[in-house]
Amino acid sequence: MSLTTIFNPLNQIANRIYLYTPPPENKIAPDPDPDPSAPSLVTLCTWVGGATPRRINKYITKYRELYPNTAILLITTDFSNTALRPFTWIRASLKPARDVIRQITQTPPATGNGILLHLFSHGGGNTALQLALSLKEDEEDEKDEKEGTPNLNPFTNLKCLILDCCPGDDSFSRAYAAARTSVPETPISQFLGSTLLYPTVAVMNTLQHVRLMRAIRDLRENLNDTSIFGTRTRRLYMYSKEDAMVQWENVETHIQDAQGKGYEVDSACFEHGTHCGLIMEDGNRRRYWAMVQRFWKGEDISDLALDEGDCRNARTSRL
Repeated sequence: MSLTTIFNPLNQIANRIYLYTPPPENKIAPDPDPDPSAPSLVTLCTWVGGATPRRINKYITKYRELYPNTAILLITTDFSNTALRPFTWIRASLKPARDVIRQITQTPPATGNGILLHLFSHGGGNTALQLALSLKEDEEDEKDEKEGTPNLNPFTNLKCLILDCCPGDDSFSRAYAAARTSVPETPISQFLGSTLLYPTVAVMNTLQHVRLMRAIRDLRENLNDTSIFGTRTRRLYMYSKEDAMVQWENVETHIQDAQGKGYEVDSACFEHGTHCGLIMEDGNRRRYWAMVQRFWKGEDISDLALDEGDCRNARTSRL
């Protein structure tokens, strides 16, 4: 079955880029009481290891249920995009996504509602970062071509940013655990993975630490760069104490740094939940989506932010 079919009703518009545009009168899921505050666009930048179409589709389905009249842009990624390919290549490949963002956010009446950007793990974080930077580059190029003519950077319409299970750190053990999840479960793949993966990750981890290869610490810094996403964009961190790939303490230090730079931050720590699988836990699902809805509306989520078991230092913070 093709990815386009699995991600139905999204249509593939480019390699790893999919789009759902609701019809003028949504006959699939008619909304008797449409939410005037619903996002103009939900953009999902998904993770690498374990990001199967089946799991990704759970988020697509729920976002369509919450906002049936909202367009959904899905951008998937892989290990080579996250760790190996040049940023110039990645940004060029994201042009179809940038075109969609411009078309949707600059066409009335969608211009006023804004974008909800939901990124998952370091793979999704890297995609979102390159998307934002390439939008800025496009803006600068257009200003050069039309000297003196102001141009709207579409990501000025970015209202909310959800950071799901990220960012972590550059530790070898967590990098290896993340890489293991990317290995197909066929016997030959598992054999080759167990034989080659450990030394490969070890070499890459060393190169990252001596700054000869892009590192997670660079991603951490860039995600809090106020010139990229802007402090007016509210952000929600959602993370788990059980995450084997991203240590929850590392997420919280990033939260503290974001607050220090003036970002308006909400955070929610889950006592249970796997990496990029918070909604897979029955006890998390309703709470997770209730937070997404309230967060988008700018409502208080403090009663939902802490798990019954309580993660040490977990909190809801709003500046």
